[in-house]
Amino acid sequence: MKALLPVLLIALLSACGESSSTSAASGEQCGVYAIGPNQIKEILKSQQAEPAPGRTAKADLPAEFPPELLDPQGYYRGMAVYCTVEEARKALVDQKHADWGVYELTSDWASNVYKADDGANHLSKNATIKQAVE
Repeated sequence: MKALLPVLLIALLSACGESSSTSAASGEQCGVYAIGPNQIKEILKSQQAEPAPGRTAKADLPAEFPPELLDPQGYYRGMAVYCTVEEARKALVDQKHADWGVYELTSDWASNVYKADDGANHLSKNATIKQAVE
């Protein structure tokens, strides 16, 4: 079960819908925020947090990784991310996630975020989950 936890977290985090790029496009300084299940808060307390996943080739994913989460080139897009806490909160409301929270990532928007084929902003490389925002 422990080996399956990262795969489940990736799948849950991948289920996040489109993120807005309005703030990034307007020149606002962006942080890097994500949404995910409250289970991540417990993992953070244990000091055993998995990194927030970035874009990953299918060959580097576990065999049981859901194929529907891959882009047309066969890559996992990476965790969906948001420029501001407010955008992440809005995504929680829009997606009607119960028992989910907002997390700040230790990453840089300009060098580690890209707009994927699904129209959302995603991590291009792994990042560390710094803290739960709420």
